[in-house]
Amino acid sequence: MDQRYVIAGLLLAIPTAVLLAVPMYNRMNPQLLGLPFFYWFQAVWLVIAAVLYVTAGLLITSREKDGESA
Repeated sequence: MDQRYVIAGLLLAIPTAVLLAVPMYNRMNPQLLGLPFFYWFQAVWLVIAAVLYVTAGLLITSREKDGESA
């Protein structure tokens, strides 16, 4: 198994695991701009997850561009 696939899998698993751990962030404080922690934490992770997903996708497609087949 190629190491890039393992890294891509970990990059996909990180935001999934964090956002499934709802008791970890199910609270009101600290607030940011009047938004409870529950909401702004998820909004921040939305951006982080997008970056991680794009990075994982680039890892996989760079392998295919190198001429290696899956």
